Amino acid sequence: MPETMRAAVLRAPHRVEVVEVPKPVIANPTDILVRVELTAICGTDLHPYEGRLDVEPDIIMGHEFLGTVEAVGNAVTQMNIGDRVVSSCVVSCGTCYQCRRHQPGNCAGARIFGLGLALGDLDGGQAQYVVIPNADLTARLIPDSTASDDDILFAGDIMTTGYEAVARAMRPGDTVAVVGAGPVGLCAAMAATALGAAQVIVIDKVDTRLKEAESIGAVALNASEGDPADGVLDLTNWRGADVVVDAVGHESALVSAISLVRAGGTLSIPGVYTEESVSIPFGELYLKGVTLHMGVAHITEYMDEVLALSAAGKLNPGKIVSHRMGLSAAADAYRLFEDRAATKIVLDPWN
Repeated sequence: MPETMRAAVLRAPHRVEVVEVPKPVIANPTDILVRVELTAICGTDLHPYEGRLDVEPDIIMGHEFLGTVEAVGNAVTQMNIGDRVVSSCVVSCGTCYQCRRHQPGNCAGARIFGLGLALGDLDGGQAQYVVIPNADLTARLIPDSTASDDDILFAGDIMTTGYEAVARAMRPGDTVAVVGAGPVGLCAAMAATALGAAQVIVIDKVDTRLKEAESIGAVALNASEGDPADGVLDLTNWRGADVVVDAVGHESALVSAISLVRAGGTLSIPGVYTEESVSIPFGELYLKGVTLHMGVAHITEYMDEVLALSAAGKLNPGKIVSHRMGLSAAADAYRLFEDRAATKIVLDPWN
């Protein structure tokens, strides 16, 4: 009888079940097998969960995880059995034109854990074990430090996504405005502070999320209580923000973001857009001469910086964890997360 493990499986939209499935095994010499110790639910997981991303039935969900190496392919050089590692959510080849130009998120062969056949057919990390392909490029050793596992866990996706959105756009002394106080938006706000922003402004409509933004030192503006552009102008001597981050991925957020950025400023868009087209005030964007940064995050290009800053105590994304649950409660966890009753949920695969 093959060994089995427990995993969170998406049977159909809005139907997650925790079931016994075969324990994965190394298939390629560049693979490692990891015993998962922590995993999390991400906003991207809601795309298949809500049926907005078509996936085949019974995929194992999840792309944020860390754990201990249990088996190592014979071509792996950076990790050994017993090492603790965190993985990028995206696996790239490392050798194609895009990868060689330090754009692994645009790798033609990019694969994402737990998002089905169309995105690489990789089993996700909301399970007791997971195989990491191309491990020397995809995974990182967890540094010895006082950083919590929660802080390290998010280096594989949301913290690094938020960090890149700011790092590619700002200079020390800038005013950075973040539209959306979800997990990526809060991580972007943390990154802006760590990278030397003079002030960080976070815009949202949810009071609990705005309070979290204030707890990390940001100025919080409630978009349901007035035009956030007025608030940003008041805080910037009527210039607008030097850098605006759209961390939502919705047309209304993008329109708002354009209104916040100063002439000659930068708009950075880590929010995920799946629509073929959106309506935006392009004339305003053009006349302001705004620089745009957007697209899939290049996680492995920034993971080392994020891990170093987390180890030094300068990034603390673990602060945004609102719920800790066992993997056995994954169905309830997804419902909580979809209802925005939780900012970030960490799951223990062994409970």
